Amino acid sequence: MIKLKEKFKKSVSVIVLSAVMLAGCSSIDNQNANATSGAGANTADITRGTENTSAVQITTSDISPEITEAPAPKSKTVSFCAVGDNLIHAPIYNQAKTAAGYDFSPAYKNIADIIQKADLSVINQETLICNDMYEPSSYPCFNSPKALGDHMIDIGFDVFTLANNHCLDYGEKGLSRSMDYWDTKTQLSAGTYRNAEDKNKIRVGEYGGIKFSFLSYTQYTNGLTLPQGSEMIIGDTGDLDGMIADIKSAKQSSDVCVVALHWGIENSDVIEDWQRTYAKALADAGADIIIGNHPHVLRDIEEIERADGGKTLCAYSLGNFISAQSVGQNLIGGILEFNVTMTEGDKSASISDIRLIPIVTHYDGNYSDVRIYKLSDYTPELALAHGVRQFSTFNYDYIIEVLKENINEKYLVLP
Repeated sequence: MIKLKEKFKKSVSVIVLSAVMLAGCSSIDNQNANATSGAGANTADITRGTENTSAVQITTSDISPEITEAPAPKSKTVSFCAVGDNLIHAPIYNQAKTAAGYDFSPAYKNIADIIQKADLSVINQETLICNDMYEPSSYPCFNSPKALGDHMIDIGFDVFTLANNHCLDYGEKGLSRSMDYWDTKTQLSAGTYRNAEDKNKIRVGEYGGIKFSFLSYTQYTNGLTLPQGSEMIIGDTGDLDGMIADIKSAKQSSDVCVVALHWGIENSDVIEDWQRTYAKALADAGADIIIGNHPHVLRDIEEIERADGGKTLCAYSLGNFISAQSVGQNLIGGILEFNVTMTEGDKSASISDIRLIPIVTHYDGNYSDVRIYKLSDYTPELALAHGVRQFSTFNYDYIIEVLKENINEKYLVLP
């Protein structure tokens, strides 16, 4: 390009020089001719000569091609956060009970800012919400007040995954009534469906200009099944081929496919071989993000290399978001944060800035005042005052040990 421009400059110099020489010859001839013509004629000739000179002025902009750089591809970035099981035991809804209804804000207020600031937030809603049909209840069959779901929306959750081992705690009627509740909301819910037609309507939402699809599956329903002849469907991890087909369908209508898996052995932080095999198969099918839950404890995070050369983010278990369980490790969870970027011309999204923010569910004696803390706001003194110490090992060093043993240090955010 530089040589081309120099060539044009040289051509311009020759043209301009020739023009000046011609103008000079014309001026000399005029002077000879006007020697006997008088000053007035000479003045007119000078003016005409000036006109002739300006007529041959040439600038490089007249002939040099305009060379511009191609604009950089446009990109869009969405901040994403995901949490584990929202497991509402009796102490949580009992403490929320007020004369006017329920107020769940004290339990969640310490972490609400993280949820609210994300462009897209996803949660596993472990318990049914159908208390207009049944009273609130706890283990082994859970049912939560509508106010619980309302508050999760208020603090910023956009997507609720519903396929889990408690979705049939109140049978087909309870599940249907809980789905009635979610159907009244603009937020998306996935994993339980009215029928095959409903299941085939992939849940897709656009956030920050990027289209995300959401799928949800469970390994267990605690031995409970839908009645024979029921049209309702629950996402099932036992149907790997069906999951792969769902992902491929979801990718046709979205940029990013998010898959929630309720899987694994409870209270075990060991990732089983079959889970890694499943995760790789789902990644190769097109899943961009895999969010694991159910074990009630944290499991590791990894980026799976896909057949297409991309990477799938897989969090095998985010532990509990909140609960009133009596095992120390059940009270240590995480909020997974990352950015999703879609660049114009790219076939798939990229995921960056992956980090796990540790959280601790704290309660005082007799399971009172259950609330969540960011680990960065938690203290050794609070840990020593935790009510779980009546039943289980628990202190600040124990929390750090659990986190370091289970989460890759490249993702773990410690105070």
